[in-house]
Amino acid sequence: MFTSKKGFTLIELLVVVLIIGILASIAIPQYFKVVEKARVAEAMSIISSVKSAEERFLAKGGVYTSDLTELDISYANMTASNIPTKFFGGGVVAGTCTSGPCFVMTVTRHANNSSVAARYGLYSLNVNVPDRADVQIAGCPGGGTNCTELLQ
Repeated sequence: MFTSKKGFTLIELLVVVLIIGILASIAIPQYFKVVEKARVAEAMSIISSVKSAEERFLAKGGVYTSDLTELDISYANMTASNIPTKFFGGGVVAGTCTSGPCFVMTVTRHANNSSVAARYGLYSLNVNVPDRADVQIAGCPGGGTNCTELLQ
């Protein structure tokens, strides 16, 4: 009479481990991309808030301001030159462009009790109002095309 042995062979176990490894190598980079895109939403919120406040300031005084405390917005620990948040810090430089009054806002990613994927590094986002009012990548240590995917 035959005795049946129960269990998996070593080959079957290796195939399962290999399949799990392949799936993980595909899923983990996508996970980091989704997490970083969610963090970019914080930067976009800062940019939108400052753009609106700067437009109101321009309507009242005819110029933009570099002093963030002169704007009608409030963030915790905000100073005249910086808006620090959990994942970003932003500042504004106001001036006069060929088209008239303008300002440039730069928001830079920082690692404050969190890690930043090496794919992106501590990148910066930039907006120049009114000349280039859409958000652009100002600097991406991990490679410019890597950070561009965060704005799509």
